[in-house]
Amino acid sequence: MGTFHAETIIDAPVADVFAFHRDTRNAKVIGHPAQPILGVEGEFPLDEGDEVVLKVLVLPLPVPQRWRVRVTKLVEPTLLVDETLDGPFRTFVHQHRFEELPDGRTKLTDHVEYALPFGRLGRLADALVVRRLMGPTFRHRQRRTREVLEAAAAGRPAAAA
Repeated sequence: MGTFHAETIIDAPVADVFAFHRDTRNAKVIGHPAQPILGVEGEFPLDEGDEVVLKVLVLPLPVPQRWRVRVTKLVEPTLLVDETLDGPFRTFVHQHRFEELPDGRTKLTDHVEYALPFGRLGRLADALVVRRLMGPTFRHRQRRTREVLEAAAAGRPAAAA
């Protein structure tokens, strides 16, 4: 099983950062350009047990992938855990942790545990492709999250991705 962990500090209140993540439509705003999110279906804001369907284009593949995700744990405003029920991974569990810092900023932590299907072939794909994409993908997501929320906190529009 693979793991990935990334942290960032956002100059916005924890309640705002948490609320942003409860609306998966925001994934279209923060998604990596090489993995554009073409569609998001669900009810928002998300609650524990809710499901979302994402259509993701993972370039250079020409066909969008359908990811069905369920929120398996939600503790406002500190934790949101989603698990992929249907998608390219055998398992994909994503913990979003939100920590209010003494100065009013928020520490956002993304922790992912995942496994690919197809046994040895999946492990090879993980080593050659997936691990190399996780870092840039999550750095981009966190940078865009920071830009959007800090712009909102300052009362100005966020720059385009």
